[in-house]
Formats: sequence, structure tokens, C-alpha cells
Amino acid sequence: MAAEEAYVLTPTDVRNIRQYVQHKYSAMPQDKKAEIVADAVSRIIQKQLPSFEGKLRREVTAKLIRTTVLEKQMPVRSDDIFEACLGLNLTDTEVITPLHKWIEDQTGVHLEWNIFHIQMDKLLQKSQVPAVLPDAWEQFKEWLKSEHRLEGTKEKVPELAEVISLSVNNRGKVVVKLFRRKQSSIYLLLSLLLVSASLLYGWSLLQPSPNKLQPPVTLQSFENVMPVVENNELPEELRYTEVDKVKLADYLKSRDSILAEQPYLDAIMDAARTFDIHPLFLFAITGQEQAFVPKSNKQAKKIANNPFNVFYSWKDYNTTIHDSARIASETVLKWSRNRPEGKDPIAWINRKYAEDQNWAAGVSKIFATMKSKVERTS
Repeated sequence: MAAEEAYVLTPTDVRNIRQYVQHKYSAMPQDKKAEIVADAVSRIIQKQLPSFEGKLRREVTAKLIRTTVLEKQMPVRSDDIFEACLGLNLTDTEVITPLHKWIEDQTGVHLEWNIFHIQMDKLLQKSQVPAVLPDAWEQFKEWLKSEHRLEGTKEKVPELAEVISLSVNNRGKVVVKLFRRKQSSIYLLLSLLLVSASLLYGWSLLQPSPNKLQPPVTLQSFENVMPVVENNELPEELRYTEVDKVKLADYLKSRDSILAEQPYLDAIMDAARTFDIHPLFLFAITGQEQAFVPKSNKQAKKIANNPFNVFYSWKDYNTTIHDSARIASETVLKWSRNRPEGKDPIAWINRKYAEDQNWAAGVSKIFATMKSKVERTS
């Protein structure tokens, strides 16, 4: 690891935040403490990302927390941010423009737009799966050093040297404030070590007795406080809930559905969680639109790219399952808004989602069947 490499967030930082919250708000319910931890961790990462719009920034943050912090138990670095961005739609100006600016800020080098595009294309061509291209950031910096004849390009020290002030306002609502403290890298390291040691020592002195141990705050609770979706007017029964993934896959297999396989299963589940929609509702739509895409269909793999028939049909718009699941979710949320009182929510979505007036009845029936066989009861 290069000496100048700086971390955005480390597992130790996360543990320190957990412990601080556990002690500071010991009387608070566990789910509320988990929300504070998740919010603090999320804000630290979000401040280091390219200036994407809000929803995209939250999606990238959630991905970094899930893959790097939770699964790999590794620090979040500029490398991870760059590689996560490579998995986005780089043809979208709202993605590539902020990423271009972020790279310039990180390296301190002005990159001409055309040269930047050419190099990004070359980088992506090295892997058929850009999101998992190893050492992408290092490869990009090596090219940058060669192209610009730089002796070395130090990464900008991220705003990790921040004091996280966790306080409660006069309404009893927890407020997380982040204050930037710019210092030299040596002072930053010493400060972090000192603060971490002080927190751990103080926390250990105030620990409850062994027979009154409190359950620890787990960062996995971040999964429970996400997603935060604006303008979601779906009723509670159509909102996201955990389902038995094994039973779901078994049910789909009983229908000879290719959607029981990857990447289709996880892509639809991820979209459901991201947009706060019941996963079985999304699968029920695929059941109504394409009978869950039977593997016996010779076009199954193409249909599975768009089993929701967004933008008319899978033939007119053949994309990826991740893209179609996202669009279907956004469409469901859009056409569920402003529902008249007493109007069936699925029928209200039907008026715009599908021309078939029996669509709502079909989706509702499939949804009810799947819930009885798949949804967790405890």
C-alpha cells in the first residue's frame, strides 16, 4: 500500500462510531441507534463521491457499504469509489461529467474531455464486467503519470478527518453533523489514533456490569433503515419487506422460470429494496407480463433482460435486467401517486402501466399466490 494512500472509511472507524453511539445513546432503542450509525457512515462516504444527483449517490454509497465495509470488511478507498462508478451508465452525462471532475480533483490534473473518454473506453475494454475490473484506479493513474509525465500523483486526502458530532435537538430528533477539519496527513493520523484510543478507553470505563450487557449495535441494521425513497405513495402492503429467498427461488423453479437464476433474481430483489417496493409485487408483474419467463422459451435469455416489458416490450427495448428492473420500479412509483381514496392501488397503477384492463386483476392474483407460498410469516 502506498504511503500516501488515504482511506475514506475503515472498519475501525465504523467500530468507533458504533461504540460511541452505543455509549452516548444507551437509553435509545437499538433500531434508532442503528439509524445514527448508518447515517454517519453514509454521510462520510457520500461526501467523497463524485457530485452525482441524490438518488444515484445513495445507490453508490449503499453498494460500497454492502460490498466493501460489510462483505469484505475492508476500508473504503478511492479505488473502491472509482471501480463502483465504472459499473454505472457511463454514457449518461449525469454520471460521466461528475466522474470526470472527481478524477481531476483527486489527481490534481486537468484532463481534456476527448482524451479522458478515450482512456475510459480503453480501460473498460479490458474487462467484460467493468464493475469488477481489478486495480482500475491504479491503472488509470499509471496511464495519467505516463501521459502527463508526472513523477507521482498523490491522492487528495479525503475528508475523513472530520469530527462526527452526534447530538439530539430540542425535538428529540437525532442530528448528525459533520465538521471538516483539514490537517496534514501526519497530524490526521495522530489525531485519529488519539480520538480512537480516547473513545475506546472512556467507553470501556463506562461499560455496564457483565450481567447487564446491552446488545451491540450492528451495522447490518443499515440494511433495515434503507432505502429512503422520496415520493413513494405505495400503501404498506406493497412496500419492501424481507422474503424467503430460497422459497422464492423454489417457487420460480416450479414455474420453469429463468428468473430463479442469477443475475435476474438478485437484480429484481435489489431494485425492490432500492425503491422500497415489495419484491413479490415486482415478480408478480413479470408473471403477468411474461409468465415468469419459462426457460423452455427459445428467447428466454432475451426476454429475461426485460421481463417487465418496459418501453412497450422486450423486443422494442432489450436492455439488462438491472436496467429494466430499475425502470419498472420507477414506473410503479410514478403511476402510484395521487391515488384517489378507496381506489385499489394496483388498479390505479394499471391505468398507465398496461393497456390490458385485466392487468391489475392478474397481478393481484399472482401477488397473493406468491405471498402465501413465499413471504415470511415471522
